[in-house]
Amino acid sequence: MTWICLLGPSTTGSRAVALHGHRLVVLAPPGQAVAPEVTAHAERVVFCDITDHDATRTVVDRLAAELGAPRLVVSFTEHAQEVSARIATGLGLPSVSPAAAAHARDKAAMRRLLADTPYAWPYAAGTADDIAGAVRAEPDGVAWIVKPADGAGSAGVTALDSHADLERWHAKVTAGQKPRTTQGTGGEQAGAARYIAEHAAAGPEFSVEAVSAAGRHTILAITAKQTTGSPNFVETGHVVPAPLPEADGERLEDAVRCVLDRLGIHHGASHTELRLDPVHGPVVIETHTRVGGDCIPELVELATGRDQYDHALAALLGTDPARSPAPAAPAAAISFVTPPAPGTLTGLSLAPTRGVFRWHFDRVPGADLTELHSSHDRVGYAIALAETPAEAMRRAAEATGGVRVHVTAPTP
Repeated sequence: MTWICLLGPSTTGSRAVALHGHRLVVLAPPGQAVAPEVTAHAERVVFCDITDHDATRTVVDRLAAELGAPRLVVSFTEHAQEVSARIATGLGLPSVSPAAAAHARDKAAMRRLLADTPYAWPYAAGTADDIAGAVRAEPDGVAWIVKPADGAGSAGVTALDSHADLERWHAKVTAGQKPRTTQGTGGEQAGAARYIAEHAAAGPEFSVEAVSAAGRHTILAITAKQTTGSPNFVETGHVVPAPLPEADGERLEDAVRCVLDRLGIHHGASHTELRLDPVHGPVVIETHTRVGGDCIPELVELATGRDQYDHALAALLGTDPARSPAPAAPAAAISFVTPPAPGTLTGLSLAPTRGVFRWHFDRVPGADLTELHSSHDRVGYAIALAETPAEAMRRAAEATGGVRVHVTAPTP
């Protein structure tokens, strides 16, 4: 039996490898807890820095000397995408290319590759000073969204609705930063943080979940998203399938196929986020060479019967998906519990709600809560099932709205 090397202890990814009948070796970052659902399928777990190519390649080579050549080297973890792609390509294994993985993580590179397509969008990229120069060059009141060039999970996303907003943002991100020098490329300060700023798009937000095999893209589902809105746009809920007209769904799918083609994403899973602007149509926010977070693959499987992990591995292996379960319901939604205030979590109380499929809480009493700045600050979630997307989202939101989060204010 051949083996598959999985970078990152993904529970559903581990299950998918087992379903395809391959031995599983998991590489996990040192100190990271590995869930029993992973160890139940893994022949072994090896700890190493999966964001370090040389260290990870050394481990893979050592395993190959013992177990034989791996059938795949794959990752469903954001920060291991480039390492996984480089190692797999270096071993001659099916994989997204290293260049495509890098372009997907570099939002400015993605914008450059889309520059001559219908999905081009005004942007500026560079250091905080570069962003400030670009925003100041346009009239006060032009709305921008700025974020780290390789960020994820809504971390660092900020709306700049005016030059005053820009000055506050610039002062915050450059606080304590050394003055610019002539070191580095183009006069940039060596090691300076990189950002991308884009004109703000209007309209509802979606993500498109897809799997590619030898350049052919299969759309598994479109997800409708809810966020806190300006200024941080933290995601607070998702529903599958997205309740939108068929023609609009086709426009989103066309945009995603263009993005995947332009970035050279020919193999494996992808998760692409877009807005459907009422004037400009689909506006691509970002894409990833992995499945989505926030339990989106679970929502897709519950509502469609399609397991994105299973389909992604099948595409790489050149086989059919290992299973085809019936959908659990026509629609599935998730809603997140958010912190009411900073402080120490002292307790949680829930009200019974019809249609809840599953609860999960990331924080337990004694945990420190902060204001909601990114997805990492959320407390937990509820997943609900229903006959329609609107009803599924209503049930999920009703469930989380009934949670009482008890917090003790921090001591002054």
